[in-house]
Amino acid sequence: MTNNLWRTIQFIPEYRRRVVGVIAVGAVAGLLGTATPYIYKGVVDAIASMLAGRITYQEASWAVTLLVGVFFALRLGVVVCGAIQNKQADDLWLDTVSTFRQRVFENMTQKSIDYFEKTRVGEIMDRFSTITSITMWLSALTEGVLANILQMVFIVVVLLVKAPLVGVIMTVVLVINFWISYRTVGWTRPHRRGWQVLAGRMTGLLAEMVGNIATVRSFGGEPAVKQRYDATQAEWKIARNQLHVTEWRSELALNVVNTAGVFAAVTLTVYGALAGRFTPGDILLVLTLTQNLTNTIAPIARQINQAGEIESTAERLVELLDVEAEVADRPDAQPLQSLQSITFDNVDFRYPGKDEYALRDVSFHLAAGESLALVGTSGSGKTTIVKLLMRFYDPTGGRILVNGRDLRDWQQRSVRALMGVVLQDVALFNDSIGENIAFARPGANAGQVRDAALAAHADAFIGSMEQGYDTLVGERGIKLSGGEKQRVAIARAILKDPQLIILDEATSALDSESEDLMQQGLDRLLAGRSSVIIAHRLSTVMNADQILVMQGGRVLERGGHAELAAREGGLYARLFALQTRGRLHAVGG
Repeated sequence: MTNNLWRTIQFIPEYRRRVVGVIAVGAVAGLLGTATPYIYKGVVDAIASMLAGRITYQEASWAVTLLVGVFFALRLGVVVCGAIQNKQADDLWLDTVSTFRQRVFENMTQKSIDYFEKTRVGEIMDRFSTITSITMWLSALTEGVLANILQMVFIVVVLLVKAPLVGVIMTVVLVINFWISYRTVGWTRPHRRGWQVLAGRMTGLLAEMVGNIATVRSFGGEPAVKQRYDATQAEWKIARNQLHVTEWRSELALNVVNTAGVFAAVTLTVYGALAGRFTPGDILLVLTLTQNLTNTIAPIARQINQAGEIESTAERLVELLDVEAEVADRPDAQPLQSLQSITFDNVDFRYPGKDEYALRDVSFHLAAGESLALVGTSGSGKTTIVKLLMRFYDPTGGRILVNGRDLRDWQQRSVRALMGVVLQDVALFNDSIGENIAFARPGANAGQVRDAALAAHADAFIGSMEQGYDTLVGERGIKLSGGEKQRVAIARAILKDPQLIILDEATSALDSESEDLMQQGLDRLLAGRSSVIIAHRLSTVMNADQILVMQGGRVLERGGHAELAAREGGLYARLFALQTRGRLHAVGG
């Protein structure tokens, strides 16, 4: 068994005993089936002896009756064992695939945010979907192949005893079969790996197209995305065709070898009977065993050939599982119960794989109940500060302190549990509006959900919908406008009742009237709580206790609104003047 397959099996170690049980029942069924040709031999020899006058009719009749009874018992045993094994195997596969999926899913929830930012969703889904094919192959291996191998060994031993030359020929046939099958795995591995990677890429392109369908349509980009998909599809077809040609040649070679082996066995047995070395029953026994052997070889060879594909599949799954979380809890990390202060102490940060720093020497202190505003041009590092605060990443240099202790001393989940976040890119689940709001507090009742929506000024538009809070929002909230999505996200944050509120352009998609209404709700939400607010509209951060003006990943200016607005030549003063003049022109127009 390959290393990657073994790695996948280690995710479900508790099922090993049940695997042994399935194999054991299958082995018994195989041995019972192998004994059947001896019944045929006994019947034929008894009848032949009677016809030759060596035994009487009564003796032959008694022998045949006894053999038929044994045959019935053997066949009944095979049926019973088969039924038991099928039930065992089906139950085992169902439990295995369910447990496997749960553990891989849990593994995925612990990956660092960086992994999801640089990997296509479709590729992750394609790798995740390989669990079914891997477990089905392992189930087939357990249920039939290992039992077939035991049966095959028993047949070869019988042939070597009854017809040594036939036994040697069939042993050579087996060796050639296994050699060709094994070599085929190596020959096809590059083709399998290639087409599976391309298949994952096609799934990724499809997921991107579906997720961004509004953008594709608005730019008339259907031909462009189709061209990218068709080009990948053409590469996939070439790789898959190369794989099919190699497998076809291998299968042809196996069939030729098996046909030649059976032909040799039949010829030797027939001429051996003419020479008097075999009884009629021996002829039937040898020919039946030979045919059974070739029938047994086929599924084993097929399983070996499929092992190449499953190995490539398992390799892709293992690659997914082996991505270690770059941000992990320390063994002695403690749960955070309350948020009293946040300090950035000369923090530097560079995204993985990037040469340029996103943050340089950033410092600030936020006490409980205070508000911090981050303003500046796009790409200045505002959202990066939030990502570090939520510990999506760890600083490259400097320290982040929570309650005077390094952020890494606290368990990540407990830190985020105290935060209510509304990010610039609102992500909603393909569920009802009510369920999306209630996601912040599992078990919240309808009244609590509605109160949160009222505070976010979302209740009015929700109530205007035909199904109200039961309205499905579609994939990533595609059925809602940008402003509606942001109000649902703010309601979700309100329902969580957090100690720290993080708003990343929370009102950017709203018109002035909706913004004013929601600002009232936000003011009630922010009262008495710590907050970090990112905004391009400076009118939304004028009441912040401290404002950091970011540029090029550095803190260019800091202070209160009045101080910064009055600073001659300052960036904040220039931005405030531009926005104030823009509003005046809008009113005058």
